[in-house]
Amino acid sequence: MIKIILIDNDERNYLTLKNIIVKLDFLYSKNLIIKWYTKYSEELDNTINEQETKKIYFINNKYELNKNNLANHIRTSDYRSELILLGNTYKKWINNIFDFLPNIYEYPKKILLDLKQILDNFYIGNMFQYKNRKFSLNIYYDNILFIYRDTSERKVVIVTDNNKYNLCMSLNEVKDHLDGRFKQAHRACLLNICRVQEYNWANNYFVLDTGKKIKLLSKKYRDDIEIS
Repeated sequence: MIKIILIDNDERNYLTLKNIIVKLDFLYSKNLIIKWYTKYSEELDNTINEQETKKIYFINNKYELNKNNLANHIRTSDYRSELILLGNTYKKWINNIFDFLPNIYEYPKKILLDLKQILDNFYIGNMFQYKNRKFSLNIYYDNILFIYRDTSERKVVIVTDNNKYNLCMSLNEVKDHLDGRFKQAHRACLLNICRVQEYNWANNYFVLDTGKKIKLLSKKYRDDIEIS
């Protein structure tokens, strides 16, 4: 999940952001949350300090905090998220800005381009990619629910939100193409723990965020999953 954080008291910019998100690819839009703040607050400060969440800030750079630019304040604790400044007031140097948008009339076009570039960079680096002489396969990690070994077909099956893909690979070979969100849940199953709603260790099944129950859970791998 990615948070888009707007810090601005102009409702027009909030409505612009909402309309732009509708134009993005479905994968992008379904994983975006907009948080709108009209002023600095404790809730905003808590959001800034969330270390595990990918964030994209849109900041009206007139805002100051204790005589310090708010964007600079964000950078003291959040170095990884993207900062995009709105408005024509540029009071002091701010580290690591993705874009500066001084012209309000260009916001719809510029913001759409910026979001596409940021999200493309983020998701392309978060993609299962496989290629052989016959075909190539590219699946965003977020869309993969779990991966299991079909012993009867002697193939690995990647289960996504909408499809299943059969590959002539071992689970270990597939694992080399994945990131840390995928954990061994069973000797025959790799699980995207970000898509799990419930683990039932007593009865050896997990429930996905789609509501589907899968009986491929082994207590042997419990510690590794729960430490994550």
